[in-house]
Amino acid sequence: MEKTLKSVSYVSFFFFIIFGGLHISSSFLAVQGVDQELNLLLFKTLDLPFLLVALIYGTSKLSLTVNGLTGKLKAPLIGFSVAAGLLFIIALYFNFILPDASLF
Repeated sequence: MEKTLKSVSYVSFFFFIIFGGLHISSSFLAVQGVDQELNLLLFKTLDLPFLLVALIYGTSKLSLTVNGLTGKLKAPLIGFSVAAGLLFIIALYFNFILPDASLF
């Protein structure tokens, strides 16, 4: 299970870098007025995938760190996964249920 979690950590780190770079660069370009429609679309679209990948990467890395300290993997992984799931559900609520505020 530890090997699988390391693989998940490596893959999610790769996507974390890609989605994070796209999300941050699209917000900077939208503020500067460079092709504002496309950059606003990317900015508004990539927030939840970026958060999901960040939560997966953080959960897997934190579980592996706790496993190195305590020798237990299953209990911390379940606890961190539940916390990450709750954070993602809260983000979904704020993204879809509450009305949008105009950023630009």
